[in-house]
Amino acid sequence: MTLSFPLAAIPFETGDIDGCLATVAARLSQRGFRVRGALQSRGLATGECHCADMDLTTIGSNRVFRISQPLGNGSRGCRLHPGALADCAAFLERELDQGADLLILNRFGRGESEGRGFRDLIGAAVARDIPVLTALRPTYADAWDAFGGDIACTLPMRAQAVCDWLDHIHENRHAA
Repeated sequence: MTLSFPLAAIPFETGDIDGCLATVAARLSQRGFRVRGALQSRGLATGECHCADMDLTTIGSNRVFRISQPLGNGSRGCRLHPGALADCAAFLERELDQGADLLILNRFGRGESEGRGFRDLIGAAVARDIPVLTALRPTYADAWDAFGGDIACTLPMRAQAVCDWLDHIHENRHAA
């Protein structure tokens, strides 16, 4: 059954995925779940390259990591700052040591599909028996399937569906 998998991704192309993840984090925190992770936000498009800055804000501790870097006017590549993402991942892994019922990560994307990004953090969470929720663009669906194998599922972009998934996992753990 889909609800018992410890890894879940919400596929999206359009819609407010970051708002959905924030709603899930708030709703579960209000219910007493210890939610860790990072939510993405974008600033205004300014500067010579006219790209919006991207930040990750950790859930609960509210530490902000600027994960974008200016590459200059005319740049076409990804502006992701791998060092900042690694710093965020290390911070989050230390937070997992304090206990967590769920780890929410903003994306399973290019870095993760290539073995970088939050991939090791996801593995660390699974090793600690902490469910992981992330967002997934269709471009990386095959990489998600290969990475998650038989312990991963996809969920619709609805906060209640995610809450039901986590409730099911916790009910199964307490019944065992």
